[in-house]
Amino acid sequence: MDMAQRRSALHVLARLQPFFPEVGFSLDAAGNDCLSEVQFWAEDGAGLEAGLAYQDCFAIGMDDKIRAAHLIAFYSNQLALALGSLYLGAGIVAGVSGLRFEEFSRAYGERLIVAKRFHFSLTLPAVRDDTPVGADVFREAFGAHLAPVIARLKRRTGLSSGAQWRLAADSLAGGFLEIGRALGNEEDAMSKALAIVKREGTPLYSDKLCYETIEAGKGDYDLPLSRVYRLRGGCCLYYRTEGGRFCDSCVLLAPDERRERLQAHLLASQSG
Repeated sequence: MDMAQRRSALHVLARLQPFFPEVGFSLDAAGNDCLSEVQFWAEDGAGLEAGLAYQDCFAIGMDDKIRAAHLIAFYSNQLALALGSLYLGAGIVAGVSGLRFEEFSRAYGERLIVAKRFHFSLTLPAVRDDTPVGADVFREAFGAHLAPVIARLKRRTGLSSGAQWRLAADSLAGGFLEIGRALGNEEDAMSKALAIVKREGTPLYSDKLCYETIEAGKGDYDLPLSRVYRLRGGCCLYYRTEGGRFCDSCVLLAPDERRERLQAHLLASQSG
């Protein structure tokens, strides 16, 4: 293993981990309780059922398809944050040697919230290649990791592969945008995300997924408040739960209504 590459990876992970406490990632080893991807997502294993059951924390009245939609979005976002941190921060496409589903706590205002997250044990390439890593390499690695998970969720819940891949693409694009903000380079992160999800003929291709800059009100120097949002190409089915509604960036919303909702979100985020 190239030691310079390892130092670079450790530096990036240390820099970005505080921005993303909702996901765990570490190099090489994350404890003896980590399982391989095959073991964790086995159809008769505890990982699949634990992940589905946890989604009931987010809504009342979920059926298996809704749980699956939320789980693949949840898992794909955390995978994108873990792998994307090294890709965007150090130009490294890492592998996943193990994972676990663990409890963690985080501050939420004055309260301490206990929740669950995935923890990924990441591995670096065995041989360093100084050739710049492109979107095709990351897309292949990300997709190869998700493909068996999506297949198992389809068999277990009936949620179609296409619906799951669209949610995975949304999660990747959203995760990359978050990483880009943390690194201070949203444009580069969005460009690299779109290079991955806009390649026709690949599982992660998403026609309607995009980014949009939303402006609202006035901020410093009397300029409009502005923020880039990821607009979804897939649907998490939250509107089908008890008391559920369309998400503010939902693909099923009319563009004008979606824009109005995001403007309201932007204003609310500045006031509180």
